[in-house]
Amino acid sequence: MTTNPDQHPKPDQILNETIDLLRTRLPGSFSQITLEKVVVGVFFTGVKLSNGYGGICFTPVDLIPEAVCCTTAASAMPYCGKLQGVTLDEILTHIHSPAPLVRAVLISIVNALSVWYMDIVPEGTYRIEEDKDAFDLVDDIDPKRTVVVVGALWPVIHRLKLRGVAYRIFELNQNALREDELPLFVPPEEQDTVLASAGCVVMTGATMVTGTTEDLLSRIPEGVPVIIGGPTISMIPDILFERGVTAIGGDIVTDPDSLLTTIMQGGSGYHFFGSSAKKILIRKD
Repeated sequence: MTTNPDQHPKPDQILNETIDLLRTRLPGSFSQITLEKVVVGVFFTGVKLSNGYGGICFTPVDLIPEAVCCTTAASAMPYCGKLQGVTLDEILTHIHSPAPLVRAVLISIVNALSVWYMDIVPEGTYRIEEDKDAFDLVDDIDPKRTVVVVGALWPVIHRLKLRGVAYRIFELNQNALREDELPLFVPPEEQDTVLASAGCVVMTGATMVTGTTEDLLSRIPEGVPVIIGGPTISMIPDILFERGVTAIGGDIVTDPDSLLTTIMQGGSGYHFFGSSAKKILIRKD
């Protein structure tokens, strides 16, 4: 199985260890950095820190089944109206919060801190390629091996279809799949069998929000390439690489104010890529 420090990984270990790594590597104290702006948009959540750096995460609306009712939906974001000016030390104590929107804000913070670190780290620390999408690596996958797609990743699935590559889909929300994809859905009880013969695993970074990343990585056989992509996974790769991930595709926020305005107005990646954020690909050496 993929290298993992623990026999039975716990949810959020990757986030916790990444935060610890950033805390030791970044200058200054998290008690001196505050949340300057927080936006929870229809498609994306974003933050701007008091040091000027910004981060982003997808907004997990589908994880809030009670969102149709204002009273019960309040639990999805219990800190609404109280986040501006809060120190990172304080807000990061809620890293184990089950509230989906809180998790999106916390991951956005980790991603903002990662942008800061990648901005000051010595050149060559990471193998970063700018303006490249991790999902482009799908074109290099051996077409003779089955690809496991984690999440309803239409761009990936579309490429695999065009190339005639066999694939199976892991997805928490089966309703997110198209009709012709339903026969390729793998129920939880069959996933380990499918992973045992997989030639590659392509994952959505959204697994960080659902808290399923650690468990998935621990069940992938050692040596199988693992690609994780999407704005949610825009963090330093050290801990992910230790757990068998071979490539990460995220986003660097280049203009936090513009990006937050865009997502506040219902914008998606098509609206901010190339203007207030750029894609990056980080490969494991």
